[in-house]
Amino acid sequence: MKLKPITFPKKIVFEDVHDHNEYIEDKNCFLLIRVKNNMIEVGICSYQYKLVKAYRGIEVQPLYKRIIDDGWITEMKHAAYLGMELQAAKNCLITGKKYVQRAA
Repeated sequence: MKLKPITFPKKIVFEDVHDHNEYIEDKNCFLLIRVKNNMIEVGICSYQYKLVKAYRGIEVQPLYKRIIDDGWITEMKHAAYLGMELQAAKNCLITGKKYVQRAA
């Protein structure tokens, strides 16, 4: 596929975004993420507080792709959260810092 150049208007109007805290619960699950034994581990948990599936790996992209492809994530914000947390966990693997999962 040949890419075409993008044309921009002379003046670009940006929307300033500072805070957008609307929380939408994913209907399928919540996630527990940790770093253990030099691996990123992701627990898929039901709202009955039971672990229903577990994934682990070192690389962010295969982890989030598999979790999303397996159908666990139903909300775009939850997918974005998963990506941000996996990258934070990966950064801790690289730097040796302690990973602490942030609240959604």
